[in-house]
Amino acid sequence: MRLPPWILSFLLLLPAAPGAGATEVLQIYMPDVPRPSTEIARRILTQAYGRLGIPINFFAAPAARGLSMWNNGEIDAVGARLLDSGLPDAIKIPVPIVYEEGVVYTVKRRFKVAGYDSLKPYTVGYIANIAYLKDKLKVVPHQITAPNLESLFRMLAAGRTEVAVDSRYAQCTAKKLGLNEIAILEPAVDAGLGYHYLHARRQSLAAPLERVLRAMEKDGTLKKIQDETMREFMAQCN
Repeated sequence: MRLPPWILSFLLLLPAAPGAGATEVLQIYMPDVPRPSTEIARRILTQAYGRLGIPINFFAAPAARGLSMWNNGEIDAVGARLLDSGLPDAIKIPVPIVYEEGVVYTVKRRFKVAGYDSLKPYTVGYIANIAYLKDKLKVVPHQITAPNLESLFRMLAAGRTEVAVDSRYAQCTAKKLGLNEIAILEPAVDAGLGYHYLHARRQSLAAPLERVLRAMEKDGTLKKIQDETMREFMAQCN
């Protein structure tokens, strides 16, 4: 039976049944500290999940809040993380998507960096709640934390810390603040690869996501995104 046009119009205006045709959006946590590695992870994951046809949403929050939300089941994945421990019920996707190089920043101190042990004699500043640095700096007896990069570098410039540790690319923030007296000590204190993590309840996504990321690694997509993002970052830094 053919329905009258006015009935068809009425049916189109009716709300859909709950869940009908709806696709759940995957919630991905990102650190709220601006870094090129964070943007690299965002771009790579946008393309990877796009290839799988899975809608995602990125949101930034302080590390402590992010961990609390993870434990409460409010987060489906973590963008990229260097530290394997400290994230319960996590599935690591074994394809590195970011690279971080940690360096020592200083104003007056001059010494050759030889791992975290070489920082023991100094008061070291770092950004609070960065799990990776918190773990690595356990060997250092004198530490001061800062809420963000700006505060970290201002503390260093004011002499409240003797050195500071953060990503090599954090020097961009120091330049923008006009703190030209801050220098990097070589070599890097540490370097590590960052991986994407899924919550265990999203285990079904692990295998297809790994396949997609390996394909992107093989066809050069990962490197292209990494290189393009770094070029853009360094261009706006100078």
